[in-house]
Formats: sequence, structure tokens, C-alpha cells
Amino acid sequence: MRKLLFAFTFLIAQLAYSQTITGVVKEKGSGLPLPFANVFVNNSTLGAATDAEGNFVIRGQIPEEFELVASFVGYKTVSQTIVRKGRQAVFQHFELELLEGNLSEVELKSRRDKNWERNYKRFREVFLAVPDDPYGRDITIENPWVLDFENVKSEKGFNYTKASADLPLRVVNQALGYEIDYYLQDFRMLRNASRFYGQAFYRELQAEDSLNQKDWKDNRELNYRNSIRHLALSLLLRNSGVQGFDLYHNQPESALRNRTNDLTEEMNKSIVPLSINALYNKPLGNGTYRIFLPGRIEIHHRTKPWPNDYYTNYYHAISWMDAPSGYFDVDRNGTLINPTQLVLSGYIGRQRLARSLPLDFVPNENFSGLAEELEVFQSRYIELNALREKAWLTTNKPYFYPGETLWLGGRMLYQNPIKADSLSRVLYVDLVNSKFEKVREETFPIEGGRVSGGMVLDGDIPPGDYLLRAYTRWNMNFPDRDIFQLPIPVLEVGTFPVQRESETDTYFGEVDVRHEARWADSVYYRVVELELSFWDAYQNPLDAEFVLTAVEGKVPLELSDSFGLEKEFAWVDYSLPETFDSEMSHPIEYGISVEGRFVPDRKRASAANRITLVKGDMEDYGTVFSDSSGLFWATGLQYRDTAQIAVAALDEKLRPFGSVELHRFQRPGFRGSFPKLDYQISHFSAEDEFAMDVADDYVLLEEFVKEDLTVAESTAERNYGYGEPNQEVGPNELEKMTMAEILGLLRFNINTLKFRNYTYGEETGSPQLIIDGVARPYLEKDEFREILLGFEPSQLKSIKVYNDNISNVVFGMAGFAGVMMIETKNGSRTGAAEARKFNSDGFQIFPIRGFTPFPDFPNHPPADEFLRKKSTLYWDPLARTQEGVFKARIKVPFGVNEVELRIEGLSIDGEAIYKVIRIESGTGN
Repeated sequence: MRKLLFAFTFLIAQLAYSQTITGVVKEKGSGLPLPFANVFVNNSTLGAATDAEGNFVIRGQIPEEFELVASFVGYKTVSQTIVRKGRQAVFQHFELELLEGNLSEVELKSRRDKNWERNYKRFREVFLAVPDDPYGRDITIENPWVLDFENVKSEKGFNYTKASADLPLRVVNQALGYEIDYYLQDFRMLRNASRFYGQAFYRELQAEDSLNQKDWKDNRELNYRNSIRHLALSLLLRNSGVQGFDLYHNQPESALRNRTNDLTEEMNKSIVPLSINALYNKPLGNGTYRIFLPGRIEIHHRTKPWPNDYYTNYYHAISWMDAPSGYFDVDRNGTLINPTQLVLSGYIGRQRLARSLPLDFVPNENFSGLAEELEVFQSRYIELNALREKAWLTTNKPYFYPGETLWLGGRMLYQNPIKADSLSRVLYVDLVNSKFEKVREETFPIEGGRVSGGMVLDGDIPPGDYLLRAYTRWNMNFPDRDIFQLPIPVLEVGTFPVQRESETDTYFGEVDVRHEARWADSVYYRVVELELSFWDAYQNPLDAEFVLTAVEGKVPLELSDSFGLEKEFAWVDYSLPETFDSEMSHPIEYGISVEGRFVPDRKRASAANRITLVKGDMEDYGTVFSDSSGLFWATGLQYRDTAQIAVAALDEKLRPFGSVELHRFQRPGFRGSFPKLDYQISHFSAEDEFAMDVADDYVLLEEFVKEDLTVAESTAERNYGYGEPNQEVGPNELEKMTMAEILGLLRFNINTLKFRNYTYGEETGSPQLIIDGVARPYLEKDEFREILLGFEPSQLKSIKVYNDNISNVVFGMAGFAGVMMIETKNGSRTGAAEARKFNSDGFQIFPIRGFTPFPDFPNHPPADEFLRKKSTLYWDPLARTQEGVFKARIKVPFGVNEVELRIEGLSIDGEAIYKVIRIESGTGN
């Protein structure tokens, strides 16, 4: 009897909390019923198909306010917002309008053009998952061909790319166990923003086994945790602290002094703890509530470990929430009634379709959060994949002769561009012959993700097929796919290659490159005044970085299209296999590196010790620490050719002791197939003049150089030759602020003597301090603080900081921990660094090879000499536009009437650019 009573009570409860939606779907105009039409509650699993008479019935936990959607293939999708007002049953009538000609116009394309592929890749990142989301690999669009993209020029506001779909997108999410029909209504991608809207109907996938079902259940619970719905419900129930959310009120920007990245420093200044009781909730009736916000709210997800760059001493996810109207409405489950009432950013704004749950998903009340399981799901191979990099190189022409100079340029590609400033700045380039033997081993710097270099080929190098291989030391932790290879033919003098028939396009991409060229004759040579302008798909000027080469019109620019930047970009789409793992034994290099082992010569002395390295007579220096076995690693030295490096361990009295042995870096051997180009050999005729590319033909004359000189700047004005800082405090701040405020502005912690930089744990002591151009090396922490805090800010002219892993490269190891350059009002550079000498007694001296020296390409020939004929007329591997325009003067020998240009690089938006332009004398184009 008790069991029967329980069952009856349960049935009554179910009936009390279950609602019904009934209705009919008909064709507009004719009034005929539409059988098998789909009707569903938007963003839910609640839905049904119509019967033969067009009727439908939906039962379940229906929200108080919801959007009901009706759709049928070939008809316009219709939706209706319904407010139940406490009713248990709702009736809705739909009339669908036929889309005339729609069915005949649907075209299934098996092949799309490159523009479509690029847009689709961006679409996936906006619609499905952010690039670093591991769920992205488990969510797919089964029918991507229904998508079309259109560039829209807006009369008001920004131009944008619009996506549309004639049929619902069929999305399968294997991470959460849902199949989703998504009816895309509006999708817009701008250069730096995006938005989309549509209706979604969820269906649960059939699990393969109980383990599969458990994974889906756990993943759904994990994604509910820290979601906007979870947060909103915790605000409604006033238990946000228990749920793991710490709330702070962001102070208005106008009231802020300069913000730091120290959470402790910012507490009660830029952010003020917000009591849950300060948030006002108001019931609107029928199970709907209004939550009022006092302004922009910062949320710290206390139970969600997550890397962030916003605070350097907080290691959990951070989000921001703002309600433009001052409030937002939710139902009793925390579901947003109108998502446009909130502006979300930070971690909580990362959610895409890959992590969305249907509105009728009910979390387990006993779910305590499996914080570690999500990290397991985000397997190690995913973390490592985000740290991958690969070089891409091109040369001034596709073939060479013995004795010629081979100039190369290119850039690094990154799986996660955000990590670029923390990855390698040293590129190794090997020239390998067809017997797999290394002919040359060269090393070039990576500066701002770009590479420029060259090598003079030996005059007796045997003609044949060679291979350029480019890689970083960090690459050696990953598969061989991450090593770049470029075939290079070396030909006999008097011959030249002829490309076989090819269907290579000379231009692709959304970036339009236009040119103007004007020819003029001087006494000794011809000059081509070249102007290139770059335009995006919306006809806006676009900045770009590219490699520019100009060759004599008869010289082939390409022998193959298989090694261009566009093809190499496909590497970004290849993730590591799920089974991949690595000990990561090869470190990231920030400059020329020194590694070795320290052996103490004293009893009971530890092998773990501070190792000091000095280049030359204090041109560069640094300290690192050996481990318990004596192994040490130092990186960041910047120099060409070979330098003498002094290395020693110093005791407490700064006296050298023990001995040091260095380890030579072993470059990887060649593995795999040897790619070769497909070309034919032809011979020069007697009338043709043979042309070779060598660097020694042109010598810069003083009078020619002076043409480009501007008014000389003082040493201080040029920052003593160190380039532009990434942060600077000038007289306005120095006159008004205290030193503590200034250091906060510069993001410098006076206690730890640390800037906010992104090195992987290497330590080289205190930052470099330069006062009026004089470096102060080997400062201990207390001495550094005493000097710095001894300055009265009002007596200073400027404080400049180099600490972003890009600007500090010029300082070598000495600037590895950052550089602070102080210029006083009455200071001068005298007092003298010249008088300081390095005492190398007790140090071991080692010759260490640095970056490869190479001759610069002679773009500026002598102003009073005739030019002899050359294959390559102009070469700029580091070309860059200014406001979308690039200008160059190309000097051309008499007799050359045709010039071919090759432009290859990236736009500021990351679009690959490739264009070949032929310029003929007298044509103006």
C-alpha cells in the first residue's frame, strides 16, 4: 500500500510539473497541413514532428517564457515567443511560407574555393569552438556545403562577412552527446568581433556503451559548472560563494590610477569585493526573476584552474559581466530570458556551440565538480599542440650557381599565435645534398616572428639537387612534420631551369595587391619607382608583412607551387595525434645558447651553483643556476660570427672555483624522403649575357648614403642605440607621481625585482639597469633597490622599460630579465663604461659560434657606376607597409625592360598573400 501511495504521489508530481504545447502547422495561403514539419522549443531537447494533419504535441518541463520554432524544408522558418503565464497547456498555430525556387537553387558543391575555405575556418572558430578548446575536435558540421559567405559593405558601421544557410546545419557534438539542428538566422564576422543568432534543436545521441554515457554525463556537468547559467542561478539563490564564484565590482575607469597586474595591489582599488546581499533580485511572476547589477562585475572562478594574463598572481579563470540596462531576467533554473541583456567577456565568454547545453538540462544537485577531470580531458597532447611552431622560408630566386649568394627570408607559423613571444628566436638552417649529407649548417635570428639571412655558396659546390631544412631547437620535441624543407637546385654555369607546364595561379586570397610603377633613366642605370597598396575584401587599406623579390624578366620566379606560404599554412590544421607525448628535452632558445656541466673541486661543495657567463669584455653577461648534477643552460646571447665566452662558477666571495665543460648542440640528422623539383635544363644562347647573384659587386658610396640621411639624433634621443622601449614614463608622470606609483605603472615588483615577462622559468638575476647610458652590471637585489629608490622622480627626465621579450632581445642575456633605462635631467654618459674592464682570472674561455654573418643584398648600388646584369634586382625579406602602402626604388641595369615581382607574406589579419606582378618598361604597369 505504501509503494502504491508513493507511485501515485510521484505521478501527481510529474503531472504538476509537466506542461503541454499543442498546435498545428499549415502552408500559408492554401491552408493545407504540413506533415512531418519540425516544431521545437528553441535551445532545448523539447520538440516533435507534425502528423499527417499537421498537428503536434510537445510535453515536458516548459519554461515560463520560450521561443517556439516551426520549420519545413523549402519553407521559411517561423518562430513565436510565448509566455505561459502559469498555464499548463499552450496552443500555437503556424503558417509557413513557401520559398519559391529554393529547392531548385540549392547547389551541393563538392569543391569550394580558397576564400570559402578560409571563411569556413573562421566560421568554425566563432560558431563551434575557440581554437584552443579541446572540445573543438569532437564537434563537427555534417553538411558544411549548405553555408555561403558574402562580404557586405555597410553604409553605417563596419563592413563584415555574412554567413547564411538555406538548410539547417547538422551539428554532432561527441563531447557532450548531442546532435543539433541549427537554423542560422544571422551570422556576421568583423575583423575583430563577431556575432550570430539562430534556433537550435537538441537530440541526445545514442551512447555506444555505459562508459560513453558516463563521459557525456560528466562532461555535461563539467560544462554546467562555471557557465553563465550556473552563475545566474547562484546569484538568484544567493549562494555564489558556495558555488565557487567570488564577485567584485569594477571601479569606473575614470576613477582609476594606472592599473597593475598584481591582484593584491588591485584589491579595494580597481576592484572592490561585492557582497551577494548587495545584488537585488525581484520576482516578476510566473517563475521569472530580475537580477539588478550595480555596474561591471568581475567574477573569479575559484574552482576553475585556468591560466590568465590579467593577474600574474591569480591562477583561476576570470570573467566579466555587464548589463547595459542595469539588469537581466532569468527563470527559476537560471536560464537567461533575453541573452542580449548581458555583455560577457573573459572565460565565461569563451562558450561556443561545442560547450552549449540545452535549456532543459538539469544538473545533478549532488554534483560537487570534478575540477581535475576536465584537465585530464584536455590531454597533454592538446597542451603541447598549442606550443608548436614551424618555419617557412623562401629565397630570392628558385635556383643558384656555385659561388652565388643565396638570400633567404620567411617567418614562423604558430599553432597558437598568442604564444609567439614566448617561443623560439633562433632558427637553424641546414643545406643537405642528395646523399643526405649536410653541406652547410647556419644559424639565424628570429625577430618578431620573421627571418632574414643568407649564405655564400662555395665556388666548388657540385651542381645537383639540394635541400634547405629549417627548424628550431624546440621543434625537435615534436614530429618531423614541424621541420620545413625547401628543394634548391644548384646548376652548372651557363644553364638555367625551365618550369614544366603548371596550372599555378599567380594570385589568391582575399587581399588585393595593387601596384603603380614608373620607369626613369639616370646616367648609369634605370630606376623603377614602385608603389604597392594592399586592400582587404571590404576595400579598406590593410597593413601587411611580406617578402619582396624582383628578378630580371627572363628569370623564373617559381619552379613549384608546393612550398609557398599558403601551402605551409595547412600545417596549422594538423594537430598532434592523441597518443603523442614528449619529454620536452629540448628547451626554447631566446638567443645563442650555452649548455654544459659544472664540476666542483671542493669537498662537500654542491654541484648546484650559480654560473656566470660573460661575453668579451662585458659586452653581455648573465647568471644561471646549475642543477644538482651540475647541468646548466643559458640562452639569450646576441651576436654574429664567433665570440669568446667566459664561464665560471663563483663562490660567496665572487671567486671562481671548480671547472666547466660545455656540450655541443647536436643538430638532427636527415630522415624521410628527399623532395625534388620537376624542371628541365636549358642553355644560354651566345647572345644572352650570363648573370650571377653575388654581393660584392655593389659598394655603398658615401655621397649616395647621404641622400637618405636625416638630421642626426643625440645618443640619448636614440635611446643609446637600443631601439624603442615597450613602456615609458615621461616628465608629466615623473613630476606628479611617487616612485612606488611609477613602478606600479611599469608593472614592476620592487620586492621580487620582476617584470611581467613570459620566459619559461629561466632566471638570469636582476633586470639590467642603465643610468644615462651607462650599464650597471651584477647588481644584487638590495643594491638594485637602493639605487632605484634613491632617485627622486621629479629629477628624472624619463624611465624606459624593455621587458616584452621582443624589445629586450637587443640586450642579450643581460636584458633577459628586463631592462630599466633611466635618464636624469643633469646626467651624461661620461664616467665611464670604457674604464670598466672584466677580470677573467679563473674563468674558462670558450669560442662559441653565434648567428651566421651574411652580406646584405645590394639594393643601393653606387650612384656613379654602371650596373652589370644580375638575376635578382631587388630583395627585401622584411618588407612592411605603412597604412597599407609600401614604396621602393628598384635600380635596373640598362637593357632590362621587364621586371617580375613576387610578393608573399601575411596581412595584419593573418591572411596569406601571394601575388606575381610583371612590370614592363614604357607600359606604366
